[in-house]
Amino acid sequence: MISLDHIAVWSDNLYRTTADLSRATGLGSADGGYFPGLGLGQKLLSLGGLVYIEVESIVDHRMIAERAPMALELERQTARGDCFAGLCLRSDNLDEVAEFARHRGVTPSGDIAGGKVRMVPAQGTSPSVHAPDFRNSWLVGKPNIYYVPDLTNHSSLLPPQPGTGDVRGTGVTGIEIGGTEADLKAWLGDVVAPAELGVDIVYTGAPDGLYAVTFGTTDGPRTIRLNPITH
Repeated sequence: MISLDHIAVWSDNLYRTTADLSRATGLGSADGGYFPGLGLGQKLLSLGGLVYIEVESIVDHRMIAERAPMALELERQTARGDCFAGLCLRSDNLDEVAEFARHRGVTPSGDIAGGKVRMVPAQGTSPSVHAPDFRNSWLVGKPNIYYVPDLTNHSSLLPPQPGTGDVRGTGVTGIEIGGTEADLKAWLGDVVAPAELGVDIVYTGAPDGLYAVTFGTTDGPRTIRLNPITH
């Protein structure tokens, strides 16, 4: 089964952006750890319903000095401010991920740059096998699919750090994306229909990318609106 899993937000300052989102929504945040191979750090905000936002920024600036591709791309994308970087789906069936990879003409990617180091190693799981990679999905404003076979320790279930926010998400209700419904159907192929993703989708006809996400909370509905990634 394929459903919405997480939404990536790219920032030039992990802490500022997370604090801004918490103030705007009331949601608390958890520390998601960092990717040594990418130089990225993460903060997580659960939207409820096993969906979360991951805020990412460069925490190892040697990656920029060494001209690492991901670090340079994030630096370029955030020059005009925070942006929605990735709309990420999940499947508990590896065959579905492989089918989607074949549809997109790619090979499923394995571990993400050597994996993630967690601040609390016993908590949460990191999606690894996915298709396509970020260059062939996020950077063209389209979703990719991760293999997530076990939701027991899903990152959306991480408890927020005390004092970061008292509001709790109750689930994503809608997203606003560029392009048309026909565009998304063509991208997903026969693997899943847009209507089966379980959220209302508004198609703006603008350039591809994610423009807004709406979700319920214990304090009423919230909408986060950011610039989409640039192509």
